[in-house]
Amino acid sequence: MAAILALFCMSATPCQAIVFYGTSDSMHNTTAPTGIFQNSGWQYEGLYGAYLGTMIAPQYFITAQHFGTQGNTFTQSSIFNGGSDVTYNIDTAANSGMGYWDIAGTDLRIFKINESFSSYAPLYTGASEVGLTLVTNGRGGPRGADVLVSSVLHGWQNGAADGNARWGSNKVSSIYSSALGDLITANFSANGTAEEATLSSGDSGGGVFVNDGGIWKLAGVNYSIDGRFDTNNTVGNSSDFDAALFDRGGLYQGSDSFGWSFVPNLSQDNPASFYASRISSNSAAIMSIAVVPEPHSVFLVLLAALGYVTQRRRITPQL
Repeated sequence: MAAILALFCMSATPCQAIVFYGTSDSMHNTTAPTGIFQNSGWQYEGLYGAYLGTMIAPQYFITAQHFGTQGNTFTQSSIFNGGSDVTYNIDTAANSGMGYWDIAGTDLRIFKINESFSSYAPLYTGASEVGLTLVTNGRGGPRGADVLVSSVLHGWQNGAADGNARWGSNKVSSIYSSALGDLITANFSANGTAEEATLSSGDSGGGVFVNDGGIWKLAGVNYSIDGRFDTNNTVGNSSDFDAALFDRGGLYQGSDSFGWSFVPNLSQDNPASFYASRISSNSAAIMSIAVVPEPHSVFLVLLAALGYVTQRRRITPQL
């Protein structure tokens, strides 16, 4: 599997965005989800340079490491909050001047802001992601040219980036143990979810959410996609490409540097996958950095304030 696994979003090619099975419309799902996907995490996303991050505590957001630092601000755009853009300043003195914290052995990175977010995503800390419907958020361009095998459509090449944020859905297919920790995987299927989507090389850093008992919680951070692909295994002919494939059959997967593996073209589709750094495996490390006030602590603060007011007003509580 290592020979064919993933094109990690570390290349010089700028990251692009979510690709849908059902449409090539560049404006599809560029506004807040409704219906069964309402409040599924879009409201917790923000712009970090050319990428996305997710608010996870009053003063913290999480994103990916591999694209490096992207400036000193984080913007909760109006497309996410339904109001106006709000720009926050990153605390560059945090963590002894590093300006961020990396979760060891993963691609996860946490930043602290000087101000405070008005809302933030709850974290998924369970172990039952497999089989759950997910919603992922990313930024960039729609699908590009058709990928044909013997004149039959197998998917689409990555299109040109356009900077738009989008959301799409899929289903968690497995948990994959990699050199950078546990990864949530999701297959790009022709008969998948209502808004079936996958990533292209640029949705890195966006949040992946699953529904846990009626509450959408952050379960992953976009990391990588399967690739690259080619119609041959000739080294150095520059014919390889990145793509969103619902069937890899009949194509070669790999790279000139590490070799190519042929994927047999069978009667059943062999979809490509995308990968997200798993939150639950790292939740303790994340919460040790991104401090969220305990509900009882907030209650005690409010209770103390109430006591102060009632003393001043000499009001007798009603039972």
